[in-house]
Amino acid sequence: MENMKYAEELVREFLFFRGFTSTLQSFDKELSTDIGRSFHKDQIFDLIFSLYIPKFNSQSLISLFTFFKQCFSASETLMITTLSKLQISVLRYYIVYAVQSGRNDKVIDFFKLHGADLLQRDQDWMSWFAIPYIKNPNLDPLFRVYFSKEWFDALNLSVRNFLSEIFNGTHIL
Repeated sequence: MENMKYAEELVREFLFFRGFTSTLQSFDKELSTDIGRSFHKDQIFDLIFSLYIPKFNSQSLISLFTFFKQCFSASETLMITTLSKLQISVLRYYIVYAVQSGRNDKVIDFFKLHGADLLQRDQDWMSWFAIPYIKNPNLDPLFRVYFSKEWFDALNLSVRNFLSEIFNGTHIL
């Protein structure tokens, strides 16, 4: 957290030194509305599970995970690997939530936007492309676990624990 404040002061100093006063004003305005400013894990958790997923905002969801990945150095492979696995699970929950909400159109839109990228990273996504066309995916042996309360609870706990680790540790900046 100290490093973050120091970095913000460096940016302010640079903008002031170069005479970019309108940019400095914009920077300060953006910081005042920045949800991640204090890196409060509960706010980030709510952003994922109470805003992005219920509002079917897949682009912001993926952008958030991309931002987190950029915060780790290449030497932190365990954290990057864990984050990638959590991203897969959260995206699968996004799909499950859409199906449970009767919004198969959102699942189809999701795959139109992100399907090619997901398949490039992991071929396990191939079977997920069929989910909007399966009558009862919650009964399908391949997807049944993702519709269970136990899986959702485990996902929630994993995301909370991960956020606690990165925000209470020294992993961000």
